[in-house]
Amino acid sequence: MRTITFVDSAYPKPHGLEEFVWSGRLDESGKLWFDLHLKSNGYYKSEGEDYLDDDEDDDDEEYTSMAEWQSRIVWDNYHQCILSSTYWSDEGGILLSEEDESFSFSSLVNKEFVLNPLPLSDEMMESDFAFGIYLLGHDLSANHRITFTALDNGLYDIKWDGTVALTYGGFDEFIHEFKAHIQDAKFDGFYFPKSWSIEEATLHFKKVLSDFDQYEFVDINPKSNKREYKLISSVL
Repeated sequence: MRTITFVDSAYPKPHGLEEFVWSGRLDESGKLWFDLHLKSNGYYKSEGEDYLDDDEDDDDEEYTSMAEWQSRIVWDNYHQCILSSTYWSDEGGILLSEEDESFSFSSLVNKEFVLNPLPLSDEMMESDFAFGIYLLGHDLSANHRITFTALDNGLYDIKWDGTVALTYGGFDEFIHEFKAHIQDAKFDGFYFPKSWSIEEATLHFKKVLSDFDQYEFVDINPKSNKREYKLISSVL
């Protein structure tokens, strides 16, 4: 099961995912991150044809964030959701460690990542958000709570809850909830700046991965003449 649910929305049933990628990244400053990217199926697909046949009349509805959230006509204008730390930029994600720290997948046990908790600072910039979202236009998401549970087969169960403000529609209240559940998620590997050689990448990764000897560099495009690598775990 891989779904995202928009609680009490016009399309309240779980939506299947068209895309999901869980990857990692070591940036030029030596910080290690997890990235998550998901794209839902078309909103209407979650409810079935009978639901689409129902008439909806929003002409007399007051223009509020909740009215927009519960309007099928509005949702149908935007088709599907993208929630991602990679789709628009590489400035977000889940910070795992910096150069004076080290990360191991064993540290995920019983750990909940809380990102952009509410209330947000008045000085917060859009680039400070861990994830970008396209939902009913380019909105904002916050108060993320994410857990990774290891399964026996080297895969993970990921639960990801958060809130949304329909800023594209002019509303700044984070009052709408989503809940994503991704079963049997496989980690795609850690990426690093393309300008680094494997030798440079090795030096940096050793500072932030406590079990670096359990990883190996893999060519991303072995059929290409241009060499480009990512780091993957040999035990996941």
